[in-house]
Amino acid sequence: MAAQPHIQAGPRTATGPHRRSGFTLVELLVVLLIVGMLAAILTPVVMQSLAKARNAAIKAEIDMLHMAIMNYKNEYGSFPPCIDTTVGGGSGLVARHVQRLFPRAAPAVLPGGADINPATALVGWLAGYTENPVDPVGIGTGGKRNKLYDFDQPRVAGMLYHPTQKPNAPYIYIDNTHYADATGTPIPFAAVGGPYAAEADASGVAFHPETFQILCAGRDEQWGTDDDVSNFWPGTRGEYLDSLTK
Repeated sequence: MAAQPHIQAGPRTATGPHRRSGFTLVELLVVLLIVGMLAAILTPVVMQSLAKARNAAIKAEIDMLHMAIMNYKNEYGSFPPCIDTTVGGGSGLVARHVQRLFPRAAPAVLPGGADINPATALVGWLAGYTENPVDPVGIGTGGKRNKLYDFDQPRVAGMLYHPTQKPNAPYIYIDNTHYADATGTPIPFAAVGGPYAAEADASGVAFHPETFQILCAGRDEQWGTDDDVSNFWPGTRGEYLDSLTK
């Protein structure tokens, strides 16, 4: 049988659909557009959730500070003053308060009234007292004080205590005798982020006797905004105001 001649195959021509890999520019742009739209939709939701989580953490800490002040009253019979002066301009509230609790304490070892104000009062009072009735605040002896609240020390700046990563929004304590002046006008206290004052509770009234307030400017660190938080409200100022319209 004669040998078949060898035929060299030439380049094959694809008879089916053309196959390729990767994206075309149009397809890539469509994908990027879809991703951008999803990000635009999800980002506000995520940010809102994070904001609520931060405010909830601040509110939870305010509630713990509230309980610590209540424990102070249960232990010593009254709420501590938030500042050394009375509404009428008198002075000496801080020294008189401590000396009533510790009659044997010498005036020289009593806390300085100038150090106590609404922004420093929580750290000042909840640091507690020593077991020495002559030197209850450890000024003369440097004695160890029995704390009424376990402060997170990295967040204590001087005598200010602030939420995590919010150094310009320290927690504020106002006792009921400093809610308002003789005319019932809220007393404004100076602070970073604007002045602050006692806030209304769920009934719309701030000036109840036998109460106190713990406030925070919240995550925006500005007073008088929807982010303000108080132990008088279940949530933020904005949530409280919204609840009044429902």
